[in-house]
Amino acid sequence: MKKNSKIFSNLKSRKFKVGSLATAITIIMVAIIVVINLIVGQVAKKFSLNLDLTQNKIFSLTDQTVNFIKNLDKDVEIILLNDEDSFAKTNSYFTQANSVLKKYTLNSNKIKITYVDVVKNPMYLNEYQNENLKENSIIVKSGSRHKIITVQDIFEIQRSYYGSAITGSKAEQELTSAILYVTSNEQTKIVFLNGYGEQESTAFSELLKKNNFNVLSVSLLNEEIPNDASLAIIWGPERDFDTSSIDKLEKFLLLGNKNLIYAINPNQKRAPNLNAFLERHNIKVKDGLVYENNMKKVVSNPFETISEYVDEDYKNGLKNQDIPVLMPYCRPIEAISTDNVKTLMQFSKTSGILPKGAKNDFDFSKNVSGPIPSVLISTIKSDSEKDSNLAVIGSYVALLQDYLSSNALNNSAYFINMINKMTNREDVGITIESKSLGGNELGISKANADTIGIVMAVILPIAILIIGIVVFLKRKNK
Repeated sequence: MKKNSKIFSNLKSRKFKVGSLATAITIIMVAIIVVINLIVGQVAKKFSLNLDLTQNKIFSLTDQTVNFIKNLDKDVEIILLNDEDSFAKTNSYFTQANSVLKKYTLNSNKIKITYVDVVKNPMYLNEYQNENLKENSIIVKSGSRHKIITVQDIFEIQRSYYGSAITGSKAEQELTSAILYVTSNEQTKIVFLNGYGEQESTAFSELLKKNNFNVLSVSLLNEEIPNDASLAIIWGPERDFDTSSIDKLEKFLLLGNKNLIYAINPNQKRAPNLNAFLERHNIKVKDGLVYENNMKKVVSNPFETISEYVDEDYKNGLKNQDIPVLMPYCRPIEAISTDNVKTLMQFSKTSGILPKGAKNDFDFSKNVSGPIPSVLISTIKSDSEKDSNLAVIGSYVALLQDYLSSNALNNSAYFINMINKMTNREDVGITIESKSLGGNELGISKANADTIGIVMAVILPIAILIIGIVVFLKRKNK
């Protein structure tokens, strides 16, 4: 009896009650942690719980892409030809690309990602026998349309005499472009006109294709400009056009709702036929080259010059209007009349014109004549209810690869935005710039690192100390 009495007495003791309460709390807390882990595990499969603290947001999608894919009305499958672990663990650049890839499914229930190990499943490629697919290639498909992205496409690679190095990520640029392509019902047709010693246009042509334009080439020497083309481009010709080709340009513009862009070759010799055509539409091309006296608006020499935005309608679609457009080696252009001609961009008040054949003692500072237009657009009355447009760009050089691919410049964004506006595609075109991976971009910024360091080294220990003191005092006073 005494033994039982002692047991009952211990069960009623304060020590037992406190110990039981502590045990119960421990069990409950463990159960809560287990449940939270299960919930977090499920949520993590559906939502991204990672914070992108990189300066350039290289692990995230831009708002343009997110808004686009959230409104998709067609199912899209992204197929990566490798298993996920092998692809993501290749190196830090592939890890970044895989992170971007997975963000697409997290932001759209219309997009599905499939990883296929073609070594284990070689029969999977039967459908794409003529595509020359390789490991790590990506297939983006919707319905009967598909587009192939190679591993070289998703990285910006800088090559030199000493080898090559990855300097940027084009994963989002390529994937969004591919999704846009496979889900679009139709493409706006653009034709590059040739036959007069036009310059290399691959970089700009590829940029147009990535923005879902159907790009073709037409020789004005023996072909007409297709009536279903929305835009024709004259790309830095070395020679003047003959009268027959000029007539084809006029005929195209008279159809109405058509667009023509003339990107000038600064080295072009006399072009009386082209110049007369432009002057009929109130735009004049002058001799010489534009230069800049303000060194804050120059890159490497006075002829590599920043151009300023003028027309509000043609800059409103830009994501960042603070980034400049570089217009190097431009011929000076002039609006003969402002009745039907608008200035889209211009050089500053401190710019001037170096005359053709200028002597070595030419005084740049005493020959200021700015502002000087760099991009003009003329509205042309047509035979239909809708007018046509003729835009003149002071130099095709502004649309070469080095300037289009630079994250420090707005060249690619501005000129795609301009073409979207001209062809009434401002709500369709999407311009995604590549993201720099140079330096420490794959890590967090110094400011974020300092903030995390302060939290971990100072704030968190102080908080734990305060909680410990409060708990100690409470227990002591019981």
